[in-house]
Amino acid sequence: MFGDTDRSTIAGLEPAPDSVRVGLNDDVVFPLHAHGRGGFIALHWPAPRPNPQEGQHLTMRFPALRARDLRIYLFGNFFALNGLWVQRVVVGWLGWDLTGQASWVGVIAFLMFAPTMISGPLFGVVADRVDVRRAALVTQSLLSLTAVVLLVLFLAGLLTIWTLAATAVATGVITSAHHPIRMAMVPRLVPREALANAVALVSINFNFARLMGPAVGGLLISGFGVPWALLVNVLCFLPLLGALGFVQLRPRDAAVQKGGTFLGQLAAGASYVAGQTVILHAMILNGLFSFIVRGTLEILPAIADGVYQRGAVGLGQILAAAGAGALASSVIMAYRHTTGAGGLPSVSTIAAFAGFALVALLGLVAYWPLALFSVCGMGFTGAMVGIGYQSTVQLSLEDGFRGRVMSLWTVVGIGGAALGAIGLGALVDVLGLQATLTGAASAGIVMSAFLVLRTREDTGRAMP
Repeated sequence: MFGDTDRSTIAGLEPAPDSVRVGLNDDVVFPLHAHGRGGFIALHWPAPRPNPQEGQHLTMRFPALRARDLRIYLFGNFFALNGLWVQRVVVGWLGWDLTGQASWVGVIAFLMFAPTMISGPLFGVVADRVDVRRAALVTQSLLSLTAVVLLVLFLAGLLTIWTLAATAVATGVITSAHHPIRMAMVPRLVPREALANAVALVSINFNFARLMGPAVGGLLISGFGVPWALLVNVLCFLPLLGALGFVQLRPRDAAVQKGGTFLGQLAAGASYVAGQTVILHAMILNGLFSFIVRGTLEILPAIADGVYQRGAVGLGQILAAAGAGALASSVIMAYRHTTGAGGLPSVSTIAAFAGFALVALLGLVAYWPLALFSVCGMGFTGAMVGIGYQSTVQLSLEDGFRGRVMSLWTVVGIGGAALGAIGLGALVDVLGLQATLTGAASAGIVMSAFLVLRTREDTGRAMP
């Protein structure tokens, strides 16, 4: 077989007899041994040298990963997010299956998000007052309970469009509490200088689940039925509940405001936003994008089956396409290693215009692969808008205002998507898909252009 060569000969400074050096590295030596008639070459590679910088490369590009508590949180949250996406697929599919109307699909999506617009800011005040880690344990436990209730209703034969709507409302109320609590907690898992990177990593986690969860949900529904999909949904909450028991938060960088009334503190949060031009304009642009682009994504159950007749599997595919685009965008934004500070990021504003154009394309195409491409691009631009603008907002905040301000951010983002879902869903039933999406996209481009110009005037300089 192959001849043996002493390792010291290979790694030495001088080549062994009957050996050659090749390549750019003088330590790579190929000893030549003839064996039998004609012989052959036995190649001996030197042992790789340890590179002390190799293990640091990941944390250099993603500095937030140095924080042990963020790593634990990301692990548990990955499973919970997959469960939530499975639940969203199930709820959307049930809304379509029970009624066959796009408007009802939009109503159910609206009911899951509408409470955020009402109770979200109130829970934002709570998030600035309480132990957010314990509060997150409570909200996650209640979200898992809603999945159990939905499963029991289905198995008992009590699930109608009205009981589905009631479950959607309950999920929406709990989610409206969880969002400001989560957004106030995550920045305290990392040093402040790694905050923008942490936002991007959380988005990677979310969008990886967004890619995986809908596909799993569609396959579970078509292959095993709704009960199995809901059971997986329930089980996926358990790892995050365990993770929240281990993480530790850094102290707030500002004292908790204990004085004043509840509504007074809520008003203080709104005044803080109004007084910060960049934060205010980021919220407005994000809200417009959410209404049109994310609102379109919320009526994908009606588009996948009502327009393309692709069923539950097609719904999983098109939602996964949106997730794939968002995941790729999240990785790019995290790898850019931007601080997120210094004004509205131009890359996010450009992405917003591209997202509107893709909504129009989705309304014009009648070919399934092109529809998947359009939705994938919408997911890509959506993540770029969300990460860029949210990083800017988070870096502009003190911990003492974080819950209230981020609850308003959530109101604008999720509330915009909810209003878009119900409005666009109703218009699709009346005007058709093409007229609705092309009209909404055109309006989005015009209004965004106006807001961008106003932002430049108000800040007195071009955006970076």
